[in-house]
Amino acid sequence: MPRVSSKDKYTVQVFELFKRYGLSLNMEQIAQELGLTKKTLYNNFTSKQELIGTVVSYFYSTLEREMTSAIDDSENAIHAMFNVSRVIADEISKLGETLLKDMSLYHACDEIFAFTSRSNFYSKFMVDNLKRGIAEGLFRPTLDMEYTSIFYNSAIELFYRWDGEFKYFSKAVKFHNELVKHHLYSVVNDKGRILLENYM
Repeated sequence: MPRVSSKDKYTVQVFELFKRYGLSLNMEQIAQELGLTKKTLYNNFTSKQELIGTVVSYFYSTLEREMTSAIDDSENAIHAMFNVSRVIADEISKLGETLLKDMSLYHACDEIFAFTSRSNFYSKFMVDNLKRGIAEGLFRPTLDMEYTSIFYNSAIELFYRWDGEFKYFSKAVKFHNELVKHHLYSVVNDKGRILLENYM
């Protein structure tokens, strides 16, 4: 079993702290909560900004692993969309409103869902899923894959931008389910529609 570094251990612990208190904690408060000296904390993270970046990267890498597992366990492209949507809704719901608000203010959610990026994990998944659905004979072969993926990702990104009240976050699961259904209905062919309706 690989040895977990102190920095990795502290990253996981700070992530749990941020879930409870948000990103407003200063380095002294973080060190105190972890039972560390400030010097030990600064030996692992040179600044609070680096600490936040490390924690956000940890969240992304965890989410990507969960999404990859959900994709690998899916029966087809339609099933994969439902599985990934469930993973995203579940993982983001676990963050809680305080951390979600702070991440939005720091634009920390932008990387994974940024619809202007063609290189992030989620954009690649969307294009790969469309290719898979076409290859499986479930999606229309004439789809404009880039436009379709950008359109879908833009809806996700805008949902996770802070609205000032978080009136939508309590309905994250419903939002993702409805978005997936609308997306799939727009891309399936007749064979795919039958399968989609079986899943619903």
